[in-house]
Amino acid sequence: MFLDAGGKIVTARQLEKKVKLKGKSLGGVISSLSRTRFRDISLIEPMGRAEDGLGLRWVVNERVINISQAKKEVNRMLRSYD
Repeated sequence: MFLDAGGKIVTARQLEKKVKLKGKSLGGVISSLSRTRFRDISLIEPMGRAEDGLGLRWVVNERVINISQAKKEVNRMLRSYD
């Protein structure tokens, strides 16, 4: 997922190419991750509009969680959709 990007900024379209979830299902996961807060800081942060104008670009907030820890949490959440 976007965690494989190693902290780089990614879009939902890029994520759709790597995971089973599409459209609103993926949007729900992204929304959940963006609302997940630790010490009042979001787990992932929006980084502006995607270049194609559809959706936002996202990045893991490494002030909150490192990429390795974030991968474990995201995988746990995605398993609940199978």
